[in-house]
Amino acid sequence: MPAVTFDQLAAWKPELIRRPNKGFVLIGDDDATIPASFTSGVSAEFQSLTDFESLGFTAKDAPPTFRPEVESNDIEAWGALEPPRTDIISRKVTVSTTLLQTQRRSLELYSGMDLSSVTADATTKEIQYADPTSPSTRYHRLIFGMVDGDGADAIYILRILPRAIVTEVGEQSWSQEGALSYAVTWAGKIDSTLGYSLKNVICGPGVSNLVSQMGFSATASVPTITSHLPAGTLAAAGGESVVLLGSHFVGTTGVTVGGTAATDFTIVNDTTLAITTPAKTAGAHNVIATNSTGPSTAYSVTYA
Repeated sequence: MPAVTFDQLAAWKPELIRRPNKGFVLIGDDDATIPASFTSGVSAEFQSLTDFESLGFTAKDAPPTFRPEVESNDIEAWGALEPPRTDIISRKVTVSTTLLQTQRRSLELYSGMDLSSVTADATTKEIQYADPTSPSTRYHRLIFGMVDGDGADAIYILRILPRAIVTEVGEQSWSQEGALSYAVTWAGKIDSTLGYSLKNVICGPGVSNLVSQMGFSATASVPTITSHLPAGTLAAAGGESVVLLGSHFVGTTGVTVGGTAATDFTIVNDTTLAITTPAKTAGAHNVIATNSTGPSTAYSVTYA
């Protein structure tokens, strides 16, 4: 076997050390849309999350803390010094953090009730609500995010709980020495539609140069066509300039309309693809864009 040095054995990679310099906690209703991807385009820009809102500042000494709990079961055998078999029978995760902003969402979590119908007095702006005597079980969708670096080097690490329930709230001190705060602990439950209780996402423009060092390979997604401009029917004679809108267009190697190659196509950016239509008979035809990974789902257009 060839000799190796300590550096080769250790293979230290300081560029893979992440530090949560800042972060956020987002909350949505139990039917909030969790996107299939959080970044878009070759610049991996973070996309807006319209169904979620921020829970605001969290305490510096109580940021989101994740506690996985694994439960196992041993099979004992007669005469064996150790169990010959151990099975994992459950894996759960809880998340705790302390919220600092007094706002409706924080108050809802702390009180265990829906305050969406509570309104302030029109004149005095006074707000009143009573804690429930019989609180109901309420589920939310949560996105916890941290960011390391900024600009082109920004790396986001996200943890998504699609079906979270508050299992504990902490004591609240009205001390002059600190802010009024709301300590909350959630438990992640499996969402029957999505099929998971916790999803991990690593994204952002800074990930691009680190993927292989992290031990992963990158596979291009197939293009997706969602609409075209100008909207409406296309001329049977062909020769029209049409813009296809969608995603993953960078790397497109060909475009066909009803099986006929587009006369020309230009990749404008990852979400925009310009083509020159071929001549086709009147009727519906499928547009398909293809890259090295494969063809897109067919997108129907009508010729007239």
